Amino acid sequence: MESSRAAVPLPSIIAAERGSVKYQEEQMNQKKVWLVIAAIAAFTAAAFGQSITVTAPNGGERWFLGDAVTITWTSIGLSGNVRINLIRSGGALVGAIANSIAITDGSFSWTAGTLIDGAAEAGESYLVRVRTIGADISDSSNVVFALIGRQPNIHIGSMREIGWDHTFAPITFTAGDAVTIQYHLSNDSAYAAGPFHVGLRVGGAILARNTYTGLVSSGTASGEFIWTAVCGSRVELVADCDGEVTENNEGDNVMTDPGLACSQPDLNFFTGPSCSGGDTTKTGLNYEFSAQVDSQGARADNVRVIGGIVGGARLYDHTFPTMADGGGIERVAFFWEVTEGTHRIYFEIDPDDSIDESNERNNRQELAVIGVTSTPADESYDLRISIDRSRSFGIRLREITLPTGRPVTIYGEVRGATGALRDFKVTGTVRGRAFAGITKVYEQDFNDPGMLVVPFSFTWTPEVVGEFVIAVKAALGPHAVAVGVVDTNPANNTATETVNVVKRKLTLH
Repeated sequence: MESSRAAVPLPSIIAAERGSVKYQEEQMNQKKVWLVIAAIAAFTAAAFGQSITVTAPNGGERWFLGDAVTITWTSIGLSGNVRINLIRSGGALVGAIANSIAITDGSFSWTAGTLIDGAAEAGESYLVRVRTIGADISDSSNVVFALIGRQPNIHIGSMREIGWDHTFAPITFTAGDAVTIQYHLSNDSAYAAGPFHVGLRVGGAILARNTYTGLVSSGTASGEFIWTAVCGSRVELVADCDGEVTENNEGDNVMTDPGLACSQPDLNFFTGPSCSGGDTTKTGLNYEFSAQVDSQGARADNVRVIGGIVGGARLYDHTFPTMADGGGIERVAFFWEVTEGTHRIYFEIDPDDSIDESNERNNRQELAVIGVTSTPADESYDLRISIDRSRSFGIRLREITLPTGRPVTIYGEVRGATGALRDFKVTGTVRGRAFAGITKVYEQDFNDPGMLVVPFSFTWTPEVVGEFVIAVKAALGPHAVAVGVVDTNPANNTATETVNVVKRKLTLH
């Protein structure tokens, strides 16, 4: 009986079989068989002492493209033919040099760079692999060799390559420093290079160029750039930075120095803002607000510091020419007559952000102060006065002797509690022990001097011989007295100095 099923074409049957699970399993089994055969072949070759060894090129050769060179090898216990391939150092195939050469020949004359299906480019990392056909035994060059194009090759390197101890001077620098960058050029090709430029590249951009009219075969040259240093950007020198010269190796045109170190300052507060009267102050009185600033990590130049009242007046603005690394602590301060209420006082370093820093987040600090109303009569003050004996008389003896007719300057200072220095008077008198009466030689009113310590000075010229007492006294001014301010310790408001005046000796000429 004939079947009613339609006939299926043979190709369709084959395709269906190939797609079946059974077919795929058979293919996997065949692959396993071939792998076993290959392993057995390799084991058999080793067991019977079969080997092949590439002897040239075997590392370090530099062959010009197009030159006639010889590839050589030795073999033990092998017969048949070999295939010769050009590969990269990582094992990637570049192309076939020859497909079927008798293994017993031991050598092959090669036009360097030519391949069966094309040509190799100039490069530094080539190897030759010789592999037997069938037995699958092979060997490659031990070390890479170079194929050199018939073009110049401009190489740029650091001065360390020719024995110098640096390329960047100084090696460690700060942003803004003038850094000298030196480099060395060489043309390690048999062909001269035409005009080209060397560029200073910072952060990917060419900032400056040096021009060269050319570089002869095996020629050398050098040069330098003066660079205003910035931190945080990669610094490179690029030979032929504009691509004017076709080279056989474009991979050695960039130089940098791994020893390069750029230090950035970190402007910060050594001590934060403080108020001379504490966090709670009395309205209508002058208080000093101060802080200390410094630089860590590197020196900083032209450091501007401002300060004042948040939302109000700027009361401090000063630029320090230089702030030394770790040792240049600077005091900043201003006075403000506190008004009633809560206020925020601030100091800010580098407010214009003109200095590149390693930390930009610690440049501002604030202080909260409260101004409360009080009656001046409730305030207690303690004026204190002193004379700088060593500065006035230049000596530290028990007895001070002065010649007649020679002026002497009395130096001193007045100190007081917060607010006390807004309104006071300093008086200087001289009294002779052998003479009646007191002579006033100095009087000065100080109104809002803006300082917690107020210096003063005056000059007195002794005219007669004898013992004299110089007295300096500080007293509250009329405004302080009018509002009822009280000096709690008048005893320390006076300073005296006893001097002995002698006849001046005349010098005969």
